Amino acid sequence: MLAAAKFLVGQVDFLMISLILVTLDGSDASERALGPAREIADRFGATLSLLTVMIRYPESRIHIPQMDERSAESGRTYLADVRSRHGLPENVALNVALGMPAEVIIESARSANVDLIVMSTHGTTGTDALRHTLGSVAWKVLQHAPCAVYLVPIYPEAGQP
Repeated sequence: MLAAAKFLVGQVDFLMISLILVTLDGSDASERALGPAREIADRFGATLSLLTVMIRYPESRIHIPQMDERSAESGRTYLADVRSRHGLPENVALNVALGMPAEVIIESARSANVDLIVMSTHGTTGTDALRHTLGSVAWKVLQHAPCAVYLVPIYPEAGQP
């Protein structure tokens, strides 16, 4: 994985990475981004920040604040579990937002002055991973992110085409 990090920055000696945003959606595929993110953070002395977006449709006529609170709590619990399971230090920030994933990721990166977004090519909706190179969220983030994006590919299980 470090070779991939070298590829990312090998051509640019002056690149500074101090804040890395790792996006997670509850899928095993999204958690594959943690390994490369940690390696890059270690190499550059960067800070990791985890983000999960709990989907909330902007045009919803049924907006119940208690549902938002439960979604946010569920997201916080998930990220705390991820931090624990992967042995990440307590200073890794846990961020939960409500909204549409791609838009929230882009805005979060912009507002926090993130230097690098690390995410998997597919997440919970990655059922067409074998047909499409990138999932819809990864595609939108790649096109509109205010910073560099490191996409971690997911690979089919053994025995799949």
